[in-house]
Amino acid sequence: MKRRFATLATLTLSLALGSAVLLHGGSAAAGDNKCTIAIKGNSLPAKACAKGGRKEAKLTMTKMVNAAKKNGVNYTCDSCHKDFTNGDFALTKDAVENYKKLQAASGMK
Repeated sequence: MKRRFATLATLTLSLALGSAVLLHGGSAAAGDNKCTIAIKGNSLPAKACAKGGRKEAKLTMTKMVNAAKKNGVNYTCDSCHKDFTNGDFALTKDAVENYKKLQAASGMK
């Protein structure tokens, strides 16, 4: 009987610790999804950020880039963003102008 209790206690403790790790990991992931650039306004990326954070903004931007390519205009992420390694997606000096061109080329506003 003591062995069953010890096994049950170990299992319960393992589940509790595992849940705590998963919940904490989820909080970190949610923080990584927070937009830092397109946080105001009515642009498609700003609306996407408000709806679903960076993941949604990236999806929206990818759709814009693909639409522009279908219309014969080639853009890439680094047309507007620099240094993706640290995750801040900082803008290049030409980003605003390039975004306007991407918007026109994609037909998405």
